[in-house]
Amino acid sequence: MTRRLLLISLCLGLAACDSSDTAALPLNLYECDAGEAALRHLITKLPDLNPGVAKSYAIVLGEINRDGMTPATDVFTKRFADLKLKFINAQNLKDTDPDHTIVDAETRLAAFILQLRKLQQTSATTWDAEVGWSYKKEFERMKLRIEVKDGKASVVDQAPAR
Repeated sequence: MTRRLLLISLCLGLAACDSSDTAALPLNLYECDAGEAALRHLITKLPDLNPGVAKSYAIVLGEINRDGMTPATDVFTKRFADLKLKFINAQNLKDTDPDHTIVDAETRLAAFILQLRKLQQTSATTWDAEVGWSYKKEFERMKLRIEVKDGKASVVDQAPAR
């Protein structure tokens, strides 16, 4: 009887871990090599809006909604230090009147919001991601396919998100 209960509980546990689930990873797992590769790719695709004006960049994870947003940790943000961009914690953003522009609270200049909206591992070496950016009233989203080869994650496919 005890063996049957153990077997049933193991089967239920395995069913709960089914890899066919299409849910994204928990947000605390977005800060990985695949997440970094997705954001680095996004940064290379940013348009040159408002040329000559200093910009700040803030990384957020998951959905942005009325309840707020989840900022990336400072440890994860430091992975991008080699890009020589001014990264700030999304907690230090401010909504300004009259048009609700999101700005760096320190400089009062508009900031790029870089969103790692979704990250899902599809196999041992591949990931699907949804990323987006916004700056003032401009924004864009894209879907990415990331592959890990020789221990390095890189984007292998990109498509506009609907």
